Amino acid sequence: MSDVNPLRRAQLNKALQKIWFMGDVHGSFTHIGQALLAANIKPSWLVFLGDIDVHDMPFSQVLEPLRKSYPGIKIAFIHGNHDADTYDHWDNLHDAAAAVALHGQVLNLEGVKVAGLGGTFLDRVWMPPKPPLFHSKSAAMNRGPFQFRDDQRPNPAYLGAIYPDDFDQLTGEQADILITHEAPGCHPYGFTKLDELARSLGVVRSFHGHTHDDLTGQYKTQWGALGFEAIGVNYCCIKDGLGDVIAQGPEGW
Repeated sequence: MSDVNPLRRAQLNKALQKIWFMGDVHGSFTHIGQALLAANIKPSWLVFLGDIDVHDMPFSQVLEPLRKSYPGIKIAFIHGNHDADTYDHWDNLHDAAAAVALHGQVLNLEGVKVAGLGGTFLDRVWMPPKPPLFHSKSAAMNRGPFQFRDDQRPNPAYLGAIYPDDFDQLTGEQADILITHEAPGCHPYGFTKLDELARSLGVVRSFHGHTHDDLTGQYKTQWGALGFEAIGVNYCCIKDGLGDVIAQGPEGW
């Protein structure tokens, strides 16, 4: 977006105002309805940054009241680590009807290309800068009948891990924005591997959840070195695609 002409930039900025990025909600959705009621500019997309944490009903059912009240709004999401706490969590999240799972792909949202990478780095899978133990989710979860005690299913945490082939799926793609659950390297507990991904995609801005804080003010001093604008989105916080706060999450998380 940095090298587009002024008219195109104005069009993109208008579109970015209508894309809302949702910090970890952990099963709480009432603040979204409140934000929508209060908004002068209604969004065209709601994009969840993981840890949606639906365990007792399908995500499609959770979203039904919102769809009825705002039928023009579209939904996209990536998964977080808590979305793989159990197989029920995982299955309910991905029973999402028309909501789009953005993990491992680039989606055009009203002219803005958004790349998604869900999950977190897991020590038993891949903890950069250490080399990966498994290249893919399939390799981690399909290790033969004697790899898991008493024929149990693999730990569901493997579903929510980040794998090298997740990066491979985005290799060669171009995007304007990268969304991740895990934090980039400018966060004290973040990963420079995500910085590399953002730069390879050519993004101008990234958004992340997971850490239940918003250190964007600290990140700004590093934007030049990073090569993109890193934006943190707190628990139950909502920001638009320009990085402006729509609704602030509660304190103490």
